[in-house]
Amino acid sequence: METHAEQFDGAAWRRVGSSVTAALAVLLVLLAVSAPAGALGLGPAPDPAAAQNALIVDRAGAAALVAEAEAAAGLTRATSTTARADALRRQAQAAQRARLFTRATALYGRALDLYLKAGDALRARACLTATQDIFLVAATYSATRAEMLDALAEMYPSVTAEQRAAWLDLPSTERMRWDGVVHYFDDVPTNLAYRDVALFQTQPGMVSAYEEIYDKLASYEAGAAAAQPWQPYAEPAAYDFTQTLAVPRDQLPASGDLRIWFPLPIEVGPQDNVRITEVTPTTYLHYPESTSQDIGLLYMGVPMGELSGDLNVTFRVKFEHAAQYFKIDPDLVGRYDTGSALYRQYTASHANTKITPSIRRTARRVVGGETNPYLAAQRLYRYVIDNVLYSHMPHFAMYPRGVAESVYVHEHKYGDCGAQSMYFSALCRSVGIPARCTGGFQIFQGTPAGHFWAELYLPNYGWIPVDPTAATIADYIPGLSAAEVGAFHDFFFGNQDDLRLVVQKDTDPPLIPRADGRILLPLAVQMPAALCDTMEEIPGLVLMDHWTFK
Repeated sequence: METHAEQFDGAAWRRVGSSVTAALAVLLVLLAVSAPAGALGLGPAPDPAAAQNALIVDRAGAAALVAEAEAAAGLTRATSTTARADALRRQAQAAQRARLFTRATALYGRALDLYLKAGDALRARACLTATQDIFLVAATYSATRAEMLDALAEMYPSVTAEQRAAWLDLPSTERMRWDGVVHYFDDVPTNLAYRDVALFQTQPGMVSAYEEIYDKLASYEAGAAAAQPWQPYAEPAAYDFTQTLAVPRDQLPASGDLRIWFPLPIEVGPQDNVRITEVTPTTYLHYPESTSQDIGLLYMGVPMGELSGDLNVTFRVKFEHAAQYFKIDPDLVGRYDTGSALYRQYTASHANTKITPSIRRTARRVVGGETNPYLAAQRLYRYVIDNVLYSHMPHFAMYPRGVAESVYVHEHKYGDCGAQSMYFSALCRSVGIPARCTGGFQIFQGTPAGHFWAELYLPNYGWIPVDPTAATIADYIPGLSAAEVGAFHDFFFGNQDDLRLVVQKDTDPPLIPRADGRILLPLAVQMPAALCDTMEEIPGLVLMDHWTFK
Protein backbone atom coordinates (compact mmCIF):
# COMPACT_ATOMS: atom_id res chain seq x y z
CA MET A 1 0.00 0.00 0.00
CA GLU A 2 1.46 3.34 -1.06
CA THR A 3 1.59 6.08 1.57
CA HIS A 4 2.47 9.76 1.58
CA ALA A 5 5.95 8.79 2.80
CA GLU A 6 6.49 7.08 -0.54
CA GLN A 7 5.41 10.08 -2.60
CA PHE A 8 7.74 12.63 -4.08
CA ASP A 9 8.60 16.19 -3.15
CA GLY A 10 7.78 18.96 -5.56
CA ALA A 11 4.85 20.68 -7.23
CA ALA A 12 1.55 18.91 -7.29
CA TRP A 13 -1.27 18.25 -9.69
CA ARG A 14 -0.20 20.44 -12.59
CA ARG A 15 3.18 18.74 -12.75
CA VAL A 16 1.84 15.19 -12.39
CA GLY A 17 1.05 15.11 -16.07
CA SER A 18 3.81 17.32 -17.37
CA SER A 19 4.16 15.22 -20.51
CA VAL A 20 0.36 15.23 -20.84
CA THR A 21 0.22 19.02 -20.94
CA ALA A 22 2.58 19.22 -23.89
CA ALA A 23 0.43 16.70 -25.77
CA LEU A 24 -2.98 18.32 -25.27
CA ALA A 25 -2.87 20.38 -28.44
CA VAL A 26 -2.13 17.21 -30.41
CA LEU A 27 -5.14 15.54 -28.82
CA LEU A 28 -7.56 18.11 -30.25
CA VAL A 29 -6.36 17.54 -33.80
CA LEU A 30 -6.53 13.77 -33.53
CA LEU A 31 -10.02 13.76 -32.05
CA ALA A 32 -11.56 15.77 -34.89
CA VAL A 33 -13.98 17.34 -32.42
CA SER A 34 -17.59 17.25 -33.60
CA ALA A 35 -18.50 20.71 -32.31
CA PRO A 36 -19.28 23.18 -35.11
CA ALA A 37 -16.39 25.16 -36.50
CA GLY A 38 -15.79 28.32 -34.51
CA ALA A 39 -17.99 27.14 -32.16
CA LEU A 40 -29.11 23.46 -3.26
CA GLY A 41 -27.85 23.41 -3.52
CA LEU A 42 -26.01 20.44 -4.74
CA GLY A 43 -23.29 21.29 -2.32
CA PRO A 44 -19.86 22.83 -2.59
CA ALA A 45 -17.37 22.43 -5.39
CA PRO A 46 -14.20 20.44 -4.80
CA ASP A 47 -11.11 22.34 -3.71
CA PRO A 48 -8.48 22.16 -6.49
CA ALA A 49 -5.76 23.67 -4.30
CA ALA A 50 -6.30 20.98 -1.70
CA ALA A 51 -6.00 18.29 -4.35
CA GLN A 52 -2.83 19.87 -5.66
CA ASN A 53 -1.36 19.81 -2.16
CA ALA A 54 -2.35 16.19 -1.67
CA LEU A 55 -1.31 14.63 -5.00
CA ILE A 56 2.38 15.30 -4.57
CA VAL A 57 4.75 14.08 -7.27
CA ASP A 58 7.39 15.65 -9.50
CA ARG A 59 8.77 14.64 -12.90
CA ALA A 60 11.46 12.42 -11.45
CA GLY A 61 8.97 10.72 -9.17
CA ALA A 62 6.50 10.17 -11.99
CA ALA A 63 9.25 8.80 -14.21
CA ALA A 64 10.28 6.38 -11.48
CA LEU A 65 6.71 5.12 -11.10
CA VAL A 66 6.42 4.61 -14.86
CA ALA A 67 9.77 2.81 -15.07
CA GLU A 68 8.75 0.50 -12.24
CA ALA A 69 5.44 -0.28 -13.95
CA GLU A 70 7.10 -0.93 -17.30
CA ALA A 71 9.59 -3.31 -15.70
CA ALA A 72 6.79 -5.13 -13.84
CA ALA A 73 4.92 -5.58 -17.14
CA GLY A 74 8.04 -6.81 -18.95
CA LEU A 75 8.01 -3.91 -21.41
CA THR A 76 11.10 -3.20 -23.49
CA ARG A 77 12.10 -0.83 -26.25
CA ALA A 78 10.99 -3.49 -28.70
CA THR A 79 7.42 -3.37 -27.35
CA SER A 80 5.13 -1.44 -29.67
CA THR A 81 3.93 2.00 -28.60
CA THR A 82 0.30 0.89 -28.36
CA ALA A 83 1.16 -2.24 -26.37
CA ARG A 84 3.17 -0.15 -23.92
CA ALA A 85 0.29 2.31 -23.56
CA ASP A 86 -2.23 -0.51 -23.03
CA ALA A 87 -0.08 -2.12 -20.34
CA LEU A 88 0.41 1.15 -18.47
CA ARG A 89 -3.27 1.99 -18.74
CA ARG A 90 -4.24 -1.38 -17.25
CA GLN A 91 -1.88 -0.78 -14.34
CA ALA A 92 -3.26 2.74 -13.94
CA GLN A 93 -6.81 1.36 -13.80
CA ALA A 94 -5.77 -1.16 -11.16
CA ALA A 95 -4.09 1.59 -9.13
CA GLN A 96 -7.19 3.78 -9.46
CA ARG A 97 -9.42 0.95 -8.21
CA ALA A 98 -7.03 0.47 -5.27
CA ARG A 99 -7.16 4.25 -4.69
CA LEU A 100 -3.43 4.65 -5.22
CA PHE A 101 -4.13 7.96 -6.88
CA THR A 102 -0.62 9.32 -7.23
CA ARG A 103 0.56 6.14 -8.94
CA ALA A 104 -2.53 6.00 -11.17
CA THR A 105 -2.11 9.62 -12.23
CA ALA A 106 1.51 9.13 -13.28
CA LEU A 107 0.70 5.97 -15.26
CA TYR A 108 -2.31 7.49 -16.99
CA GLY A 109 -0.16 10.46 -17.97
CA ARG A 110 2.47 8.29 -19.61
CA ALA A 111 -0.17 6.11 -21.30
CA LEU A 112 -1.85 9.23 -22.69
CA ASP A 113 1.45 10.43 -24.13
CA LEU A 114 2.03 7.06 -25.80
CA TYR A 115 -1.51 6.88 -27.22
CA LEU A 116 -1.07 10.32 -28.76
CA LYS A 117 2.22 9.17 -30.28
CA ALA A 118 0.40 6.17 -31.76
CA GLY A 119 -2.43 8.36 -33.07
CA ASP A 120 -5.09 6.80 -30.79
CA ALA A 121 -7.02 9.88 -29.68
CA LEU A 122 -9.99 8.05 -28.15
CA ARG A 123 -7.88 6.09 -25.69
CA ALA A 124 -5.86 9.21 -24.99
CA ARG A 125 -9.05 11.00 -24.06
CA ALA A 126 -10.07 8.08 -21.82
CA CYS A 127 -6.79 8.48 -19.94
CA LEU A 128 -7.34 12.21 -19.62
CA THR A 129 -10.88 11.67 -18.28
CA ALA A 130 -9.67 9.11 -15.76
CA THR A 131 -6.97 11.48 -14.57
CA GLN A 132 -9.48 14.30 -14.14
CA ASP A 133 -11.79 11.94 -12.24
CA ILE A 134 -8.98 11.15 -9.82
CA PHE A 135 -8.36 14.85 -9.37
CA LEU A 136 -12.02 15.50 -8.51
CA VAL A 137 -12.23 12.63 -6.03
CA ALA A 138 -9.01 13.73 -4.33
CA ALA A 139 -10.26 17.33 -4.23
CA THR A 140 -13.56 16.21 -2.69
CA TYR A 141 -11.89 14.08 -0.02
CA SER A 142 -8.84 16.25 0.57
CA ALA A 143 -8.56 16.98 4.31
CA THR A 144 -6.24 14.91 6.49
CA ARG A 145 -7.27 14.09 10.05
CA ALA A 146 -5.15 16.93 11.44
CA GLU A 147 -6.63 19.40 8.96
CA MET A 148 -10.17 18.28 9.74
CA LEU A 149 -9.57 18.58 13.50
CA ASP A 150 -8.46 22.16 12.90
CA ALA A 151 -11.62 22.86 10.90
CA LEU A 152 -13.80 21.40 13.65
CA ALA A 153 -12.02 23.47 16.29
CA GLU A 154 -12.68 26.61 14.27
CA MET A 155 -16.41 25.89 13.86
CA TYR A 156 -17.01 24.38 17.30
CA PRO A 157 -14.55 26.07 19.70
CA SER A 158 -16.69 25.33 22.77
CA VAL A 159 -16.73 21.57 22.10
CA THR A 160 -13.96 19.55 23.75
CA ALA A 161 -11.08 18.25 21.67
CA GLU A 162 -12.02 14.73 22.72
CA GLN A 163 -15.56 15.15 21.35
CA ARG A 164 -14.31 16.62 18.08
CA ALA A 165 -11.94 13.69 17.65
CA ALA A 166 -14.77 11.26 18.41
CA TRP A 167 -16.86 12.84 15.63
CA LEU A 168 -14.25 11.87 13.09
CA ASP A 169 -14.53 8.24 14.15
CA LEU A 170 -18.30 8.08 13.66
CA PRO A 171 -19.37 5.64 10.93
CA SER A 172 -21.42 8.44 9.36
CA THR A 173 -18.43 10.79 8.94
CA GLU A 174 -17.55 10.93 5.24
CA ARG A 175 -14.01 9.73 4.61
CA MET A 176 -11.98 7.93 1.98
CA ARG A 177 -8.63 6.20 2.26
CA TRP A 178 -6.48 6.97 -0.75
CA ASP A 179 -2.73 6.71 -1.16
CA GLY A 180 -2.85 4.83 2.14
CA VAL A 181 -4.06 7.85 4.13
CA VAL A 182 -7.59 8.61 5.38
CA HIS A 183 -8.94 11.84 3.90
CA TYR A 184 -12.16 13.58 4.93
CA PHE A 185 -14.90 15.30 2.97
CA ASP A 186 -14.39 19.04 3.34
CA ASP A 187 -17.96 19.65 4.51
CA VAL A 188 -17.83 17.33 7.52
CA PRO A 189 -18.06 20.25 10.00
CA THR A 190 -21.24 21.64 8.43
CA ASN A 191 -22.78 18.20 8.01
CA LEU A 192 -22.37 17.46 11.70
CA ALA A 193 -24.65 20.42 12.41
CA TYR A 194 -27.25 19.34 9.88
CA ARG A 195 -27.41 15.88 11.46
CA ASP A 196 -27.88 17.19 15.01
CA VAL A 197 -30.55 19.87 15.52
CA ALA A 198 -29.15 20.87 18.93
CA LEU A 199 -25.70 21.36 17.41
CA PHE A 200 -27.21 23.26 14.46
CA GLN A 201 -28.90 25.67 16.85
CA THR A 202 -25.52 26.61 18.33
CA GLN A 203 -24.69 28.25 14.98
CA PRO A 204 -26.46 31.66 14.90
CA GLY A 205 -25.75 32.30 11.23
CA MET A 206 -27.25 29.00 10.12
CA VAL A 207 -30.31 29.47 12.33
CA SER A 208 -31.02 33.01 11.14
CA ALA A 209 -30.75 31.97 7.47
CA TYR A 210 -33.19 29.10 8.01
CA GLU A 211 -35.60 31.32 9.93
CA GLU A 212 -35.64 33.81 7.07
CA ILE A 213 -36.35 31.05 4.53
CA TYR A 214 -38.98 29.41 6.74
CA ASP A 215 -40.88 32.67 7.21
CA LYS A 216 -40.93 33.25 3.46
CA LEU A 217 -42.03 29.72 2.53
CA ALA A 218 -44.59 29.34 5.33
CA SER A 219 -46.49 32.31 3.91
CA TYR A 220 -47.50 30.12 0.95
CA GLU A 221 -49.56 27.83 3.19
CA ALA A 222 -52.39 30.35 3.07
CA GLY A 223 -52.39 30.18 -0.73
CA ALA A 224 -52.69 26.41 -0.59
CA ALA A 225 -55.64 26.63 1.79
CA ALA A 226 -57.48 29.08 -0.49
CA ALA A 227 -56.72 27.36 -3.80
CA GLN A 228 -59.44 25.77 -5.91
CA PRO A 229 -59.07 22.11 -6.98
CA TRP A 230 -59.49 23.02 -10.63
CA GLN A 231 -56.75 25.68 -10.60
CA PRO A 232 -53.41 24.28 -9.32
CA TYR A 233 -51.30 27.14 -10.67
CA ALA A 234 -51.43 30.55 -9.00
CA GLU A 235 -50.74 33.92 -10.65
CA PRO A 236 -47.09 33.64 -11.78
CA ALA A 237 -44.22 35.73 -10.50
CA ALA A 238 -42.03 37.41 -13.12
CA TYR A 239 -38.24 37.14 -13.03
CA ASP A 240 -35.38 38.85 -14.82
CA PHE A 241 -31.84 37.51 -14.31
CA THR A 242 -28.46 38.06 -15.91
CA GLN A 243 -25.64 35.56 -16.32
CA THR A 244 -22.11 36.86 -16.73
CA LEU A 245 -18.94 34.97 -17.56
CA ALA A 246 -15.68 36.92 -17.35
CA VAL A 247 -12.60 34.69 -17.71
CA PRO A 248 -9.14 36.28 -17.86
CA ARG A 249 -7.28 35.35 -21.03
CA ASP A 250 -4.40 33.82 -19.07
CA GLN A 251 -6.82 31.28 -17.57
CA LEU A 252 -7.58 29.86 -21.02
CA PRO A 253 -5.50 27.91 -23.57
CA ALA A 254 -4.00 29.49 -26.67
CA SER A 255 -5.71 27.07 -29.06
CA GLY A 256 -8.59 24.64 -29.37
CA ASP A 257 -12.33 25.11 -28.96
CA LEU A 258 -13.95 25.88 -25.60
CA ARG A 259 -17.49 24.48 -25.59
CA ILE A 260 -19.87 25.97 -23.00
CA TRP A 261 -23.43 25.07 -22.00
CA PHE A 262 -25.14 27.74 -19.88
CA PRO A 263 -28.24 26.80 -17.80
CA LEU A 264 -31.56 28.30 -18.89
CA PRO A 265 -35.15 28.06 -17.61
CA ILE A 266 -37.42 25.76 -19.61
CA GLU A 267 -41.11 25.88 -20.50
CA VAL A 268 -42.72 23.34 -18.17
CA GLY A 269 -45.81 23.12 -15.97
CA PRO A 270 -45.68 26.13 -13.67
CA GLN A 271 -42.96 27.92 -15.66
CA ASP A 272 -43.43 29.68 -18.99
CA ASN A 273 -42.87 32.82 -21.05
CA VAL A 274 -39.13 32.13 -21.13
CA ARG A 275 -37.16 34.51 -23.32
CA ILE A 276 -33.59 35.64 -23.76
CA THR A 277 -33.66 39.40 -24.19
CA GLU A 278 -29.95 40.19 -24.54
CA VAL A 279 -26.82 38.24 -25.54
CA THR A 280 -23.31 39.65 -25.86
CA PRO A 281 -21.53 38.58 -27.98
CA THR A 282 -23.60 36.54 -30.43
CA THR A 283 -20.50 35.42 -32.34
CA TYR A 284 -20.22 32.15 -30.44
CA LEU A 285 -23.85 31.07 -30.86
CA HIS A 286 -24.44 28.21 -33.31
CA TYR A 287 -27.61 26.52 -31.93
CA PRO A 288 -30.94 27.91 -30.74
CA GLU A 289 -31.57 27.79 -27.02
CA SER A 290 -33.29 24.59 -25.83
CA THR A 291 -35.93 26.14 -23.55
CA SER A 292 -38.72 23.93 -24.94
CA GLN A 293 -36.88 20.64 -24.33
CA ASP A 294 -35.98 18.46 -21.32
CA ILE A 295 -33.08 20.71 -20.34
CA GLY A 296 -32.64 24.41 -20.93
CA LEU A 297 -29.24 25.33 -22.34
CA LEU A 298 -27.56 28.10 -24.28
CA TYR A 299 -24.58 26.62 -26.13
CA MET A 300 -21.52 28.56 -27.19
CA GLY A 301 -18.41 27.40 -29.05
CA VAL A 302 -15.44 29.69 -28.51
CA PRO A 303 -12.37 29.27 -30.78
CA MET A 304 -9.42 29.96 -28.49
CA GLY A 305 -7.10 30.83 -31.36
CA GLU A 306 -9.33 33.81 -32.24
CA LEU A 307 -9.71 35.09 -28.66
CA SER A 308 -7.27 37.99 -28.24
CA GLY A 309 -8.47 39.24 -24.85
CA ASP A 310 -10.53 38.09 -21.88
CA LEU A 311 -13.60 35.92 -22.51
CA ASN A 312 -16.64 38.03 -21.64
CA VAL A 313 -20.17 36.70 -22.11
CA THR A 314 -23.36 38.29 -20.80
CA PHE A 315 -26.98 37.38 -21.39
CA ARG A 316 -30.28 38.28 -19.82
CA VAL A 317 -33.20 35.88 -19.41
CA LYS A 318 -36.77 36.54 -18.33
CA PHE A 319 -39.42 34.01 -17.32
CA GLU A 320 -42.50 33.50 -15.18
CA HIS A 321 -43.05 30.89 -12.49
CA ALA A 322 -46.27 30.09 -10.65
CA ALA A 323 -46.82 28.67 -7.20
CA GLN A 324 -48.48 25.23 -7.29
CA TYR A 325 -51.37 24.17 -5.07
CA PHE A 326 -52.61 20.67 -5.94
CA LYS A 327 -55.65 19.33 -4.14
CA ILE A 328 -55.64 15.63 -4.90
CA ASP A 329 -58.68 13.43 -4.44
CA PRO A 330 -57.24 9.90 -4.25
CA ASP A 331 -60.44 8.47 -5.72
CA LEU A 332 -60.00 10.58 -8.85
CA VAL A 333 -56.47 9.42 -9.64
CA GLY A 334 -56.62 7.46 -12.89
CA ARG A 335 -54.85 4.31 -14.01
CA TYR A 336 -51.38 4.34 -15.48
CA ASP A 337 -50.80 3.48 -19.11
CA THR A 338 -47.94 1.13 -18.32
CA GLY A 339 -47.03 0.84 -21.97
CA SER A 340 -46.58 4.58 -22.50
CA ALA A 341 -43.17 6.16 -23.06
CA LEU A 342 -43.67 8.39 -20.01
CA TYR A 343 -44.38 5.45 -17.72
CA ARG A 344 -41.47 3.39 -19.00
CA GLN A 345 -39.02 6.29 -18.72
CA TYR A 346 -39.96 7.42 -15.24
CA THR A 347 -40.27 4.00 -13.62
CA ALA A 348 -36.88 2.83 -14.90
CA SER A 349 -33.65 2.59 -12.97
CA HIS A 350 -31.33 5.18 -14.50
CA ALA A 351 -27.95 6.74 -13.67
CA ASN A 352 -28.20 8.49 -10.28
CA THR A 353 -31.82 7.44 -9.81
CA LYS A 354 -30.78 3.84 -9.48
CA ILE A 355 -33.11 1.15 -8.14
CA THR A 356 -31.43 -1.67 -6.26
CA PRO A 357 -33.11 -4.76 -4.78
CA SER A 358 -32.68 -3.19 -1.33
CA ILE A 359 -34.34 0.06 -2.42
CA ARG A 360 -37.22 -1.91 -3.92
CA ARG A 361 -37.67 -3.96 -0.73
CA THR A 362 -37.70 -0.79 1.36
CA ALA A 363 -40.30 0.86 -0.86
CA ARG A 364 -42.56 -2.19 -0.74
CA ARG A 365 -42.24 -2.37 3.04
CA VAL A 366 -43.09 1.32 3.46
CA VAL A 367 -46.01 1.23 1.03
CA GLY A 368 -47.41 -1.98 2.47
CA GLY A 369 -50.78 -2.88 1.01
CA GLU A 370 -51.55 0.62 -0.31
CA THR A 371 -52.36 0.48 -4.03
CA ASN A 372 -53.41 4.09 -4.64
CA PRO A 373 -50.31 5.80 -6.12
CA TYR A 374 -51.01 9.12 -4.41
CA LEU A 375 -51.35 7.57 -0.97
CA ALA A 376 -48.43 5.20 -1.57
CA ALA A 377 -46.19 8.12 -2.61
CA GLN A 378 -47.31 10.01 0.47
CA ARG A 379 -46.05 7.15 2.64
CA LEU A 380 -42.72 7.21 0.82
CA TYR A 381 -42.47 10.97 1.33
CA ARG A 382 -43.05 10.53 5.07
CA TYR A 383 -40.41 7.84 5.15
CA VAL A 384 -37.85 10.14 3.53
CA ILE A 385 -38.45 13.18 5.73
CA ASP A 386 -38.54 11.00 8.87
CA ASN A 387 -35.44 8.93 8.08
CA VAL A 388 -33.11 10.92 5.81
CA LEU A 389 -31.13 13.81 7.31
CA TYR A 390 -30.02 16.78 5.28
CA SER A 391 -26.30 16.84 4.46
CA HIS A 392 -24.05 18.23 1.78
CA MET A 393 -22.94 15.54 -0.64
CA PRO A 394 -19.62 14.61 -2.26
CA HIS A 395 -21.31 14.93 -5.67
CA PHE A 396 -18.14 15.25 -7.71
CA ALA A 397 -16.89 11.91 -6.41
CA MET A 398 -20.14 10.08 -7.19
CA TYR A 399 -21.73 8.61 -10.34
CA PRO A 400 -20.32 8.39 -12.98
CA ARG A 401 -17.16 8.51 -10.88
CA GLY A 402 -18.60 6.45 -8.02
CA VAL A 403 -21.81 5.19 -6.45
CA ALA A 404 -25.23 6.46 -7.61
CA GLU A 405 -26.82 9.19 -5.50
CA SER A 406 -29.99 7.22 -4.70
CA VAL A 407 -27.90 4.29 -3.50
CA TYR A 408 -25.68 6.53 -1.38
CA VAL A 409 -28.71 8.04 0.39
CA HIS A 410 -30.30 4.63 0.87
CA GLU A 411 -27.16 3.28 2.50
CA HIS A 412 -26.24 6.31 4.61
CA LYS A 413 -29.67 7.88 5.30
CA TYR A 414 -28.51 11.41 4.58
CA GLY A 415 -28.28 13.63 1.51
CA ASP A 416 -28.90 17.10 0.13
CA CYS A 417 -31.86 18.33 -1.88
CA GLY A 418 -31.02 16.56 -5.12
CA ALA A 419 -29.86 13.36 -3.45
CA GLN A 420 -32.98 13.15 -1.28
CA SER A 421 -35.20 13.74 -4.29
CA MET A 422 -33.38 11.16 -6.41
CA TYR A 423 -33.86 8.68 -3.56
CA PHE A 424 -37.56 9.51 -3.26
CA SER A 425 -37.89 9.11 -7.04
CA ALA A 426 -36.12 5.74 -6.94
CA LEU A 427 -38.44 4.55 -4.17
CA CYS A 428 -41.50 5.64 -6.16
CA ARG A 429 -40.25 4.12 -9.40
CA SER A 430 -39.52 0.82 -7.71
CA VAL A 431 -43.23 0.38 -6.88
CA GLY A 432 -44.51 1.56 -10.28
CA ILE A 433 -45.09 5.27 -9.57
CA PRO A 434 -43.49 7.54 -12.23
CA ALA A 435 -41.24 10.08 -10.54
CA ARG A 436 -38.29 12.32 -11.35
CA CYS A 437 -35.85 14.72 -9.74
CA THR A 438 -36.35 18.11 -11.31
CA GLY A 439 -35.07 21.59 -10.69
CA GLY A 440 -32.20 23.94 -11.20
CA PHE A 441 -32.37 26.85 -8.77
CA GLN A 442 -34.32 28.27 -5.85
CA ILE A 443 -34.72 32.00 -5.23
CA PHE A 444 -35.52 31.86 -1.51
CA GLN A 445 -33.17 34.75 -0.70
CA GLY A 446 -33.43 36.74 -3.93
CA THR A 447 -30.48 35.31 -5.87
CA PRO A 448 -30.57 31.96 -7.73
CA ALA A 449 -28.94 29.15 -5.73
CA GLY A 450 -28.82 25.49 -6.72
CA HIS A 451 -31.82 23.39 -5.71
CA PHE A 452 -33.60 20.24 -6.84
CA TRP A 453 -36.84 18.61 -5.79
CA ALA A 454 -38.99 15.68 -6.88
CA GLU A 455 -42.15 15.30 -8.95
CA LEU A 456 -44.48 12.32 -9.21
CA TYR A 457 -46.91 11.71 -12.01
CA LEU A 458 -50.60 11.05 -11.31
CA PRO A 459 -53.09 10.31 -14.11
CA ASN A 460 -55.76 13.04 -14.32
CA TYR A 461 -53.49 15.46 -12.41
CA GLY A 462 -50.08 15.45 -14.11
CA TRP A 463 -46.76 16.16 -12.43
CA ILE A 464 -47.08 16.89 -8.71
CA PRO A 465 -44.28 18.73 -6.82
CA VAL A 466 -42.67 17.08 -3.79
CA ASP A 467 -39.83 18.76 -1.87
CA PRO A 468 -38.65 16.73 1.13
CA THR A 469 -35.67 19.01 1.70
CA ALA A 470 -37.61 22.27 1.87
CA ALA A 471 -40.10 20.53 4.16
CA THR A 472 -37.49 19.73 6.79
CA ILE A 473 -36.27 23.32 7.12
CA ALA A 474 -38.91 23.60 9.85
CA ASP A 475 -37.17 20.89 11.88
CA TYR A 476 -34.26 23.24 12.59
CA ILE A 477 -36.24 26.33 13.67
CA PRO A 478 -36.30 26.93 17.45
CA GLY A 479 -39.70 27.46 19.03
CA LEU A 480 -42.00 26.01 16.38
CA SER A 481 -44.87 23.89 17.60
CA ALA A 482 -45.40 20.33 16.42
CA ALA A 483 -48.47 21.56 14.53
CA GLU A 484 -46.45 24.20 12.69
CA VAL A 485 -43.76 21.73 11.75
CA GLY A 486 -46.38 19.21 10.61
CA ALA A 487 -48.19 21.79 8.48
CA PHE A 488 -44.91 22.76 6.81
CA HIS A 489 -44.15 19.10 6.09
CA ASP A 490 -47.63 18.59 4.64
CA PHE A 491 -47.38 21.65 2.39
CA PHE A 492 -44.44 20.36 0.38
CA PHE A 493 -46.22 17.19 -0.70
CA GLY A 494 -48.32 18.50 -3.60
CA ASN A 495 -47.66 22.24 -3.16
CA GLN A 496 -44.79 24.54 -4.00
CA ASP A 497 -43.80 28.19 -3.81
CA ASP A 498 -43.05 30.27 -6.90
CA LEU A 499 -39.43 30.92 -5.86
CA ARG A 500 -38.02 28.44 -8.38
CA LEU A 501 -36.21 28.25 -11.70
CA VAL A 502 -36.51 24.92 -13.51
CA VAL A 503 -33.58 24.10 -15.79
CA GLN A 504 -34.13 20.37 -16.32
CA LYS A 505 -36.95 17.87 -15.94
CA ASP A 506 -34.76 15.11 -14.52
CA THR A 507 -31.16 14.49 -13.53
CA ASP A 508 -28.46 13.06 -15.81
CA PRO A 509 -29.88 14.38 -19.09
CA PRO A 510 -27.84 14.51 -22.31
CA LEU A 511 -26.66 18.01 -23.14
CA ILE A 512 -27.93 19.86 -26.23
CA PRO A 513 -25.88 19.54 -28.38
CA ARG A 514 -24.49 16.36 -26.89
CA ALA A 515 -21.15 16.50 -25.13
CA ASP A 516 -18.40 14.23 -26.47
CA GLY A 517 -16.62 14.08 -23.12
CA ARG A 518 -17.37 14.09 -19.40
CA ILE A 519 -18.42 17.43 -17.95
CA LEU A 520 -17.72 18.44 -14.36
CA LEU A 521 -21.15 17.47 -12.96
CA PRO A 522 -23.09 15.25 -15.38
CA LEU A 523 -26.20 14.95 -13.20
CA ALA A 524 -27.13 18.65 -13.24
CA VAL A 525 -26.24 21.91 -14.99
CA GLN A 526 -26.19 24.46 -12.18
CA MET A 527 -23.19 26.33 -13.51
CA PRO A 528 -21.73 26.49 -17.02
CA ALA A 529 -20.82 23.02 -18.24
CA ALA A 530 -17.70 23.06 -20.36
CA LEU A 531 -15.27 20.95 -22.37
CA CYS A 532 -11.95 21.87 -23.93
CA ASP A 533 -9.35 19.33 -24.94
CA THR A 534 -6.51 21.85 -24.80
CA MET A 535 -7.10 22.97 -21.20
CA GLU A 536 -4.72 21.68 -18.58
CA GLU A 537 -7.28 22.22 -15.81
CA ILE A 538 -10.88 20.99 -15.70
CA PRO A 539 -12.84 23.57 -17.75
CA GLY A 540 -15.93 23.55 -15.54
CA LEU A 541 -13.91 24.43 -12.44
CA VAL A 542 -12.16 27.29 -14.21
CA LEU A 543 -15.41 28.80 -15.52
CA MET A 544 -17.18 28.36 -12.18
CA ASP A 545 -14.77 30.82 -10.57
CA HIS A 546 -15.65 33.54 -13.10
CA TRP A 547 -19.43 33.10 -13.48
CA THR A 548 -22.27 35.01 -11.83
CA PHE A 549 -26.05 34.58 -12.00
CA LYS A 550 -28.12 37.31 -10.42
